[in-house]
Amino acid sequence: MEIAAVPSAGAKPVAAAAVPRLPWRTRVRAWLRPTTWSATPEAARVPRWVHAVLWLWLLGIDGLKASNVLSLMPRFPLTAAEWQPVFPLLGRLALEDLCAATLFYLTWRWLVPTTLGRARVGQYVVLATLLALPYVAVTGWLVPQLFPSGFHVASYRVKAPPAGSGKPATVVVDGSKAKNQSSRSPSMLLFGSAILGAFIVGSGSALRITGDYIRGQRNRRELERQQLLTELAMLKTQINPHFLFNTLNNIYSLTSRKSDKAPEAVLRLSEIMRYLLYESSTDTVPLNRELAHLRSFLDLQRLRLAASAQEAIVLNIEGADPDCAHPIAPLLLLPLVENAFKHGDLTARPVAVHISLHLAPDGLLRFSVLNHVAPADAERELPRQPGGVGLVNLRRRLELLYPSRYALDVQTSPEQHRVTLVLLP
Repeated sequence: MEIAAVPSAGAKPVAAAAVPRLPWRTRVRAWLRPTTWSATPEAARVPRWVHAVLWLWLLGIDGLKASNVLSLMPRFPLTAAEWQPVFPLLGRLALEDLCAATLFYLTWRWLVPTTLGRARVGQYVVLATLLALPYVAVTGWLVPQLFPSGFHVASYRVKAPPAGSGKPATVVVDGSKAKNQSSRSPSMLLFGSAILGAFIVGSGSALRITGDYIRGQRNRRELERQQLLTELAMLKTQINPHFLFNTLNNIYSLTSRKSDKAPEAVLRLSEIMRYLLYESSTDTVPLNRELAHLRSFLDLQRLRLAASAQEAIVLNIEGADPDCAHPIAPLLLLPLVENAFKHGDLTARPVAVHISLHLAPDGLLRFSVLNHVAPADAERELPRQPGGVGLVNLRRRLELLYPSRYALDVQTSPEQHRVTLVLLP
């Protein structure tokens, strides 16, 4: 066991141990390593369209420069000898393209992720300047020294072969380097290279930022889509237990009265659960399947009524034939009908629940549910009743599935409730 030594009152304080400093190479590597945009291989990879844009631009500029020289020749060069005066120009253009491509790719792969990727604008300006200086020195000073811009053809003649030899004519081209005929001063050359270097760095940065922005927007939309799908799945899982809870209560009431309708109620429930489990997992279902599910639910509710009161539940459908394939989100109509039976007065006559659906030729769907209210429940508002998750759930699903394309109207009076849902095409 070690015991720390306690200095005496008269002793001089001991200086704290110096923190070891990292090697300069490690510090520089950590300072230069990008931490944000190049974190994934997708972000670090240069897209193919960027390669295409860069090289099409470079080759296009080279074509314009070469065309000026080729236009001075008597004809388009066809042989190596005829191309000889153009070789220095091609070498100069190749070197300039190499420098421009190097500057562009360094900007894309290193400069932008290291600086702007860390929100360091000042560092970006400094490093962009330092990165462009070698390009300016090479293209503005070194290249003009190695490849003077002026070339001339000293001799261009066609040597005809002897008659009858059958040999083709020979083109003789004598090309020689001329002194730099450029009227621009070295300072002007450096200034032009600086302008071009700034353009390359700026365009590379703009393309990188634009590409990352588009990628971020695409990832954000995909994330929002996944979140919506997850929320819709959770809302749908809330529908099934809510419906099952109410239906089991109805079946329990039948079995408690020893009713002969209990087996039929179980059969109807199995048909409904089959639809819930196997047919409602898609984004949309044909309207005829949703209506078939709704009719099964109404048949299940009619089992609660006496044989003479079966007409108290009315369903009117207009504009939708039995084979109607109009798409609709699954389980969208059921919550409105459920609330009518849960909170309505089934003893009202001649009609206790009136349901109507109208499908217009342009695709507009209007669904209305009217139910009477028992006198004891007349003072209560339907959406605020305990356990009424059906309407809250429905409103949220409508916001997700039909944004700005739906209207849900709830009208309450002491005698009845009317809920109307309108879905725009």
